[in-house]
Amino acid sequence: MVDRGGLENRCPARDRGFESLPLRHQWSATKDAMEEKTIDGGCVAEKRTPPIVPENGFGETFTVRSYEIGLMDHATLPTLCNYMQEAAGLSAESLGWGIRRLMDEGLTWMLSRLHVKIARRVPSGGRLVMWTWPSGMKGRLVATRCFLGLADGGEEALRAHSEWLYVDVRAQKIARLPETFAGLVPVGTADFDLGDLGGKLSKLPGVTSLAEISVRRSDLDLNEHVNNVHYVEWMLEAAPEAGREPVEMDIVFRAAAKAGDSLVSECFREGDRTLHLIRRPADGLVLASAVMIW
Repeated sequence: MVDRGGLENRCPARDRGFESLPLRHQWSATKDAMEEKTIDGGCVAEKRTPPIVPENGFGETFTVRSYEIGLMDHATLPTLCNYMQEAAGLSAESLGWGIRRLMDEGLTWMLSRLHVKIARRVPSGGRLVMWTWPSGMKGRLVATRCFLGLADGGEEALRAHSEWLYVDVRAQKIARLPETFAGLVPVGTADFDLGDLGGKLSKLPGVTSLAEISVRRSDLDLNEHVNNVHYVEWMLEAAPEAGREPVEMDIVFRAAAKAGDSLVSECFREGDRTLHLIRRPADGLVLASAVMIW
């Protein structure tokens, strides 16, 4: 189906350009994974699986809406994190490991780490196919998942590597992954190695800027904890780079905040890097930490 958005004979991929980042943040093209086709004066993107995506990979197409952009008129980092979270949930559901089925058994998934590198900005009205797949295990406690975001024409917009915990909700502790989980990751499955940016921090060398945060009920997810994307938003709120967006982020989620908590988001600037901590002053607990490259 062609969504023309009220504009006849207009194709977003032709009419809008994509802002390229410096060469060090780009990768060689995997293969065109989207094709433009003109149908009855409109333009649609045909989604084709890139060679790097395994058979159990899942792709979801997103259109960047006006409420998902920032001052620079492109999808913000929190928006891209929301896309990844949505695609991961749909992928897990398609494989029989969706959160609703797990919750019926007293279990759930919790994101513990996310490392994302952005190669290309996706503008308002642009489209992004977010591919994702389970990529491995670290022992029996951590499941890994990769993401590959392709913009119109198949240009690589981002790639990311994530780590997830399998949690026993009733006991409030990390559970061992079932042996059957390994069957989701065939031999030879691609697993991005993005290196260690150093996102696991316990303290900062200093504080360049900070923001005070009051956790709202609307910040919570199905687990009754703050949704992980809000931590990214709160870190950016404290960043001194007003209006800009980082090109790389390594964030570690260490503890959960709940409605009514008073938090502080602290930032330390170090050249083109910013170091971040989100703390709960009441007990000094560090809830999340990150390193971002600008």
